[in-house]
Amino acid sequence: MNKRTVIYFSPFVLFVFCSLIPLPLNAAEPQWSPALNKVIQDANKEGALKLSWGEGTLGGTKRMALYEQLMNKMFGSTVKIGFTPGPSMPSMGSQIATELAAGQPAVSDVYIGAESYLVPLVNRKIFITGDWQKLLPGRITGQMVEGDGQSLRVFSGLPGTPYNKTRVPKNEVPKTLKDFLKPYVTGLNLLAAKELWGREKALNYVKQFSKQVAGLIRCNEMDRVVTGEFLALVMDCNGARTFELQAQGAPLEHAVPTDGAMIRHFYVNIPKNAEHPNAAKLFTTFLLTKEAQKLLWESDFSDLYLFPESHLGQKVRALEKQGVKFFVPTLEWVANNSEIEKISEEMVKIVTQK
Repeated sequence: MNKRTVIYFSPFVLFVFCSLIPLPLNAAEPQWSPALNKVIQDANKEGALKLSWGEGTLGGTKRMALYEQLMNKMFGSTVKIGFTPGPSMPSMGSQIATELAAGQPAVSDVYIGAESYLVPLVNRKIFITGDWQKLLPGRITGQMVEGDGQSLRVFSGLPGTPYNKTRVPKNEVPKTLKDFLKPYVTGLNLLAAKELWGREKALNYVKQFSKQVAGLIRCNEMDRVVTGEFLALVMDCNGARTFELQAQGAPLEHAVPTDGAMIRHFYVNIPKNAEHPNAAKLFTTFLLTKEAQKLLWESDFSDLYLFPESHLGQKVRALEKQGVKFFVPTLEWVANNSEIEKISEEMVKIVTQK
C-alpha cells in the first residue's frame, strides 16, 4: 500500500412590572460586577465597535451579527459592530503596531493572535492592560490572563495528527509520533522544547521522517487527506478543521500523539490606539461567557479548554485520564525560548532539501 503523508510547520433577565411598565432593555444588569457595569455604560457611550480579522476566525462576516445581537441582549448594551475581513494574524498585528507608531487609530479595536505572533507585540506593549478578572469574577481566572495583563486567552487549539482512517489498518492506528516513522510525516518545531524532546532528539526525528514526506500543504487543505490523496497531516495547526470535517462525516481520525501532546492558545488584545476601547472590553468579556464559547465551537470548532463545559476540554481531560501529559506553551515561554524559531528553520531545511 502506497502511503503518502504531508508536513505542516508550521442575564439572568429580571422582569420587574410596576404599573405594567418594564425596565429599559439597556438598564445595567444587577448581577454583573461593578467593574463590568462601568464598562457597559462606557461602551454604550461609544456606541460602536470596529473589528477586523480573517474570515476563518469567530465565524467571520456570517457570524458577527449574531455576536452583536447576543452580546447586546446579555449586557443590555447598544453597541453596533462593524466587521471588515482582514489579513493574516501576523500581518494584522504588524499593521496595528505601525498605526500606533504613526499616531493613527487601529484598523481593529480588538486583535486576535496566537502566541508565536503575539509575543513581539506584547513585548512592545502596544496593547492596553486590563483587570480582566474583575469583569467576570469566577469565570475569568488568572490562568487565562498573560502578557502582564495585555492578553486574554479566548480559545484553545489541540494539535494532532489527522489521518484518513480508510487507509490505515486497524492494527496500525498511530498513537505516538514514533508510529509515524512507519510511512507517515510531521512538522514539529515545538517538540524541540526541553519540556518535550529537546533540540537533538527532535532534529533526529525529523531527519528520519523526512524520507517519507510526500508534500507540503496548509492546515486548511485537509480535504486532500479526506480524499485519500495524502494519508495524514502531521501535525495540524489546532485540530479545528479536522473536528469540523468529522462533524460533516469525513473519514478522519484526530490522533493526539502521547509523546508530543500540546495545547496552543489564541488571545484577544485591545490596541492602545483602539477607537472604541470600552466596547472592545465588553466584546472581549462576552467572548469568555458560556454563551459565546458555545458560538465559538459552532463556528470555529474551538473553545477555551479550561472551562468545564468546553468541548475541547472534554477531549483533553479524557486523554489526561489515559496518562497523556500536555505541554502548554505560554507567552512567557515563547519569549524565553526564541531558539525554537531557529530550530524550526533547521527542520524546514532537512525536509525541503532531501
